[in-house]
Amino acid sequence: MRWSSMYLLISVLFWGISYIAIKVVLKELEPVEMISIRFLLAAPTLYIIIKFKRLSMWPLPMKGKLIFAAFVVFMHFWVMATGMKETSASNTAWILTTAPIFIALLSWMYLKEKFNLPQWFGLALAVAGVFALVYNGNPKNLGWIHTRGDVIVLGSCVTWAIYTVGTRELTARINPLVATFWMVVIAGLVFIPWTFITSGYQKFLNLETNTVISLVFLGIFCLAIAFWLWSEGLAKQTAAEVGVYLYVEPLVTMIGAWVLLGERITIWLIIGAILISIGVWVSERHSKMQLQEHDV
Repeated sequence: MRWSSMYLLISVLFWGISYIAIKVVLKELEPVEMISIRFLLAAPTLYIIIKFKRLSMWPLPMKGKLIFAAFVVFMHFWVMATGMKETSASNTAWILTTAPIFIALLSWMYLKEKFNLPQWFGLALAVAGVFALVYNGNPKNLGWIHTRGDVIVLGSCVTWAIYTVGTRELTARINPLVATFWMVVIAGLVFIPWTFITSGYQKFLNLETNTVISLVFLGIFCLAIAFWLWSEGLAKQTAAEVGVYLYVEPLVTMIGAWVLLGERITIWLIIGAILISIGVWVSERHSKMQLQEHDV
C-alpha cells in the first residue's frame, strides 16, 4: 500500500470514529462546550504541524472572508452536534455523505454552474436514502418530533455547502492547513472564553474518563492530525482515486457504533446507505466541483 493511501485511510478511520466520540461527549457536554474544547486542543496541534512543514502563516490575504469562514465552520459543527443529540452516529455519517450534492446545488444557484439531469437523479436517490434511514421500519418515525435530529444533521450539509462555495477563492489562495489553523483560532477566540465564562472551568475538571479521551481524540486526532494526513494523501492521488474513501468513513461509523454504542444495523439502514452512496456517486460523476474542494 502506498503511503498516500495509508494517510487517507487513517484519516477516514479517525473521522468515521469521530461520530461515535461525539455521541460519548454529548452525554456530558453541550455542543458549544464540546466544539470549544476541540478548537482549544486543535489549534496548538495544527501550529506544530505547520511549523514542522515550514509553511508561511503570514501575511494572510482575504482576512474578511477568513473570519466569515471561521464562523461558518463553527456553525457547521454546532448544527451537526445539535442534531446528533437526537439521532444516531450511523445516521449522521450517512446523511453527511450527501454534502457534495448540496454543494453542487448551491453552486448551481449561486455560481450558475450546471446541475444536469443525472445530478437531479442522484439527488432523488440520496433523498430516498435519507428517508429510508429516518423510516427505519416505523411509519411513526416520519413525524417531525421523531426526525428532528436527522433533519438538523441534514442542515449541517447546507452549512458545509455554504462554507465550500462561499470560500472557494480563499481555499485556493491559502494553504489548507494554514487556513484551518486560522479558522480554528478565530472562532476559538470568541467561543472558548464564552464557554468558560458561562459553563465554568470546574465542569471540565470533573468529566468522566471516556469523555476526556473522546475530546482529545476529536480535537487532536480528528481535527488536526487527520486533516494533515488527508492533505498529504490528497496531494499525491487523483480525485477519482480518492473518491472511494468517501464511502469508507460512514461504514467505519456504522460498524463502530454497532460495536461500541449498541446501535442496530437494520435493513433500512443498509437500504438507505446504498441509496445515498449511489446517489452521491452519480451526482459526483457529473459535477464540476472537484473532490479536493469539498471533502474535508
